[in-house]
Amino acid sequence: MKKNTYKGTPISPGIAIGKSLLLEKQDVAVYRIDLEEQQVESEIQRLKEAIQKATAQITLLKEQLSDRLGKEHGYIMDSQLLMLSDKLLVENTIDLIRKEKVNAEWALNETAEQWTTIFENMKDEYFRERVTDVEDVIHRVMANLAHINVHDLTQVDEDAVILSYQMTPSDIVELQNTRVVGFVTQIGGKTSHTAIIARSLKVPAVTGISGIDDIAKSGEIVIIDGYEGIVIVDPATTQLREYQNKKNYYEEHSRVMLTQRELPAMTKDGRKVVVQANIELPEELEAAIRSGAHGIGIYRSEFLYLSNPDRLPSEEEHFVVYRKLAEKVYPYSAIVRTADLGAEKFTPAMGMNHEPNPALGIRGIRFCLQRKEMFKTQLRALLRASIYGRLKIMFPMISGLSELRETKAILEESKEELRLQKIEFNENISIGIMIEVPSAALSADLLAQEVDFFSLGTNDLIQYLLAIDRNNDHLSYLYDPLHPAVIRIMKYVVDKAHEVGVKVGLCGEVASDPQNLIVLLGLGLDELSMNPVSVPLIKHMIRSVDYSDAREVLEHCLALATAREVNEYILEKVNQFFPSGFFAPKGPGPSML
Repeated sequence: MKKNTYKGTPISPGIAIGKSLLLEKQDVAVYRIDLEEQQVESEIQRLKEAIQKATAQITLLKEQLSDRLGKEHGYIMDSQLLMLSDKLLVENTIDLIRKEKVNAEWALNETAEQWTTIFENMKDEYFRERVTDVEDVIHRVMANLAHINVHDLTQVDEDAVILSYQMTPSDIVELQNTRVVGFVTQIGGKTSHTAIIARSLKVPAVTGISGIDDIAKSGEIVIIDGYEGIVIVDPATTQLREYQNKKNYYEEHSRVMLTQRELPAMTKDGRKVVVQANIELPEELEAAIRSGAHGIGIYRSEFLYLSNPDRLPSEEEHFVVYRKLAEKVYPYSAIVRTADLGAEKFTPAMGMNHEPNPALGIRGIRFCLQRKEMFKTQLRALLRASIYGRLKIMFPMISGLSELRETKAILEESKEELRLQKIEFNENISIGIMIEVPSAALSADLLAQEVDFFSLGTNDLIQYLLAIDRNNDHLSYLYDPLHPAVIRIMKYVVDKAHEVGVKVGLCGEVASDPQNLIVLLGLGLDELSMNPVSVPLIKHMIRSVDYSDAREVLEHCLALATAREVNEYILEKVNQFFPSGFFAPKGPGPSML
């Protein structure tokens, strides 16, 4: 029997059904051509004209994206425009043409290889995924040099699903006003600009499908399940009917949930939970606001450092981003996590050496305490921006009281510098810490005396607590947020914080999984923060249950001995509380469990 179902990684939710369209980019063959001396300057001019044309093309795409989704998303294309004016790209290529007297395509290809090697060798996922932007820009300039037109998808006259080795950010922008309803790729990532734009445009997408060229013939029906990461080629009638029903069902209930997105997340018996969004790029801010998130639960500031590998960001660059964040989110609050660098997240400008065990090495607050001036640059910018809204500062990887006090002392030094310069800031800015190390969790009673809030960073807390590398495929089955030890330590943290009036949020991926919600509610968490896409559903679910029921479920879980027992029990209770599936507010319908 022919295999027709494939499992990949979901990067943009939704269900799409259409005829397959195999998309192959027309690569430009690159040959070295040696030039005569008198040809060099005209070759440089040819390169400059190709770059100018690419700049005009991307500027147009930026305008289209801004018109459709707002200026915030137009900024995504700014990174490509910056690349086109980058000295490394332009001047190095020109130097190569002059020095070796070679054609522009060859010189550009040599420069591009240097660029992509730098990005591909970065261990940080966010940084690696910027390779797509680099390749997008280079391909466009190459196509202009060769006078090749990019594909024209406006001619597609029926619903189509693109199958391609890779999709670039500009590819996705060009899907607007076409009949393309989704795409499947072999490579790509959740934090790539391609994925961000796809989610914003609500284009379902799955990546990580190997052998993309062989799984379907052009014109075959393809189903994309952007929730589960499933791709079905040439579906049976029953499969087609099932997914058409799911598609209709989801779209209807998404519409209902979106109309209710501004409603508070309050349980039926009156307990309010603040649901916020996690973002790591300024471009995601607009989507977070539109999702109905009541604030930003964590803004990961590392992008400011990782997007400029050759230098550290200035205080002004920090300030501009934080001020915009504060103003856009107001009247809600935005929590900025100070640089969680080190481990695998560093650039040449930071001068870090690879460590034998980076997860337990110089990272998070440890790194910042060793780079005091760099740390103060960020803190001063945060303080300056604090008068433009409700900014809060959160420190990562705090492991104990001494570390916290040392951190607070540097914050006070930064405040004093601003006072001496007569620069205004919020003297009472809230500060908090991430609880992501077992020692911090077990010191919750001590730490709570000296901060305004806690945020449970479950991604790392689970890793450290259970001694599991969450990226190790051989151990991933042990990584379980419903492990009894995880539930018990989270309860301890919440209880100790609440004893002294300190609020506790949770900002890990755990918060966006509907199956975990009952336990998280039962713990008494004050805030939940997640990816923007999940916000409407989680708020809807909170409004569908009683807090008292969630407390009872939690108490039962605390008496269970193994993760398997907890998971089986939770599944039973989820089916009881949501008998029609997570997307069904009432009545029958296909379960999305």
